[in-house]
Amino acid sequence: MMRRALLALLLLLLLLAGLLTAWLHWPRSGPDPSDLAESSEGAVTLQWLGVSAALLRAGDSAVMIDPFFTRRPGKLGLLTNRPTAPDAERIRAWLQRLGIERLDAVAVSHAHYDHALDAGVVARLTGATLLGSEGVANIGRGAGLPEAQLRTVTDGEEITAGEFRLRFIASRHAGATGGRPRGLIEAPLEPPEPPLAYRQQHTWSILVTHPQARLLHHGSAGFTPGALADVQADAVMLGVALIDDLPRYLDEVVGATGAGRVFAVHWDDFTRPLSEPLRPLPLGVNLPTFFAGARDQLPAVDFRTLPLAEPVALAPE
Repeated sequence: MMRRALLALLLLLLLLAGLLTAWLHWPRSGPDPSDLAESSEGAVTLQWLGVSAALLRAGDSAVMIDPFFTRRPGKLGLLTNRPTAPDAERIRAWLQRLGIERLDAVAVSHAHYDHALDAGVVARLTGATLLGSEGVANIGRGAGLPEAQLRTVTDGEEITAGEFRLRFIASRHAGATGGRPRGLIEAPLEPPEPPLAYRQQHTWSILVTHPQARLLHHGSAGFTPGALADVQADAVMLGVALIDDLPRYLDEVVGATGAGRVFAVHWDDFTRPLSEPLRPLPLGVNLPTFFAGARDQLPAVDFRTLPLAEPVALAPE
């Protein structure tokens, strides 16, 4: 028993050493300021909130996708799968900063920790309907949401949320691991729970449509071939972590939709709080390589990052 414990400790130390080495040698610069989208007033606005979190507003309507404000600091807790819970005080502070008292919907692209941890609490605090897989519904149940605020979605389904319509399109998770941990969250998930308890059941692209603008939220850098062939979007929020085949990825998601603007997301290190300067993930993200390849392949498309929490106009007034 002692020998196994020592071996496990040694493996953990080797993993930490490898991550530290990668961190020290990985490109450390964040997005070039010239790539930041200029914020402005608009009838339809988008605010990026780190990872793939997004807030869309139009008039009195507002929807949020993949809210993740808790962002427990430090990598050790994540590496050791230490149980954690949504930080309700931090979530309330961010909702107040954003001026949000009510949301029409909270949508979740997939049920991993960095996309779904805070979704149930955000929906409870804002009266929103929580949209996503059955696993996402169980996250909502664990957060105390009544069944009336839960809706399980299916491929191709369109749901009205205020002035917006949300269409869920089956996609795939990024990376060679296939998006592990996978599987259904089979019972209400009551925090604190370890990050690996947040298992991916489905991964969705979410098309958010308003009479004045169409945004595709594509939070994870996988794709289902041909799935977006009939989708038209003005802009795409494009996950850029763990891209396997950049040219094909761009063809299947950006080229297929005809989008003129692409906002790179899911590049930031989510083990750092939003109150600190954002940095790229130490593994799986190389922003200069992504932007160079993307702009070379699709020179007519405006590729850029987004300023944290600042409204960017998707359609002018």
